[in-house]
Amino acid sequence: MPATLIGLAWLAFFIFRKWKFRKYLAILGFALFIIFTNDFLANWFLKAWQTEAANLESIKNQKFTYGVLLTGMTNTLKEPKDRVYFNQNADRILQAIMLHQQGIIDTLYISGGGATALRKDLQEARVISNYLESIQFPMDKVILEDQSRNTVESARFASAYISSQTEILLITSASHMPRALGCFKKEDFRVQPYPTVFLTNDEMINPSMFLPSDDALLKWNILFKEWMGYSAYWIAGYL
Repeated sequence: MPATLIGLAWLAFFIFRKWKFRKYLAILGFALFIIFTNDFLANWFLKAWQTEAANLESIKNQKFTYGVLLTGMTNTLKEPKDRVYFNQNADRILQAIMLHQQGIIDTLYISGGGATALRKDLQEARVISNYLESIQFPMDKVILEDQSRNTVESARFASAYISSQTEILLITSASHMPRALGCFKKEDFRVQPYPTVFLTNDEMINPSMFLPSDDALLKWNILFKEWMGYSAYWIAGYL
């Protein structure tokens, strides 16, 4: 990850005190810091990678039997367990609720496990289901898949519930959509993407975008994760 690369460059600068090219480690660390904290660059690269926002009017005219919502939006390890703790990806569930209320999707299919060897009760799909029930969402219009551990398994397990001949509306983060879309198409699903969680902005260039920013580091972290994930899936033949 970017912060790790910066840290390693500067750490090496202090460790290799007798190396005659030691000064280049300091220069490298500084250059990486400038690049990875530059919000203009982070915003540009993330916008180029993520899937563009769907045309809502066009989707309204289509109607979908299933909206497939991928999890990855809560902290299941936080106590107490009497509520749901959402993270920055909460836009996924908010958009899914809106799509159902507007009649664009009929049934919400929630996919995502995440349980560990020590905690079998941490399936995120069930955590989301509990939240929906608490806000009186019509639970007869919800299907849970709580065994998948990654996007590949989410796509594979979906075939047990949804016919590949049925066009689905896939709901996940815009940065994650290229990988998720590839996985579901690999399983022969007819997929209409509905990206959410846009961390980029469409404003014109302003001076603050060139100042060091932790937001830029966050965007680069997301990009690195998705680039590595997409590459690994492609090499493994999952896409």
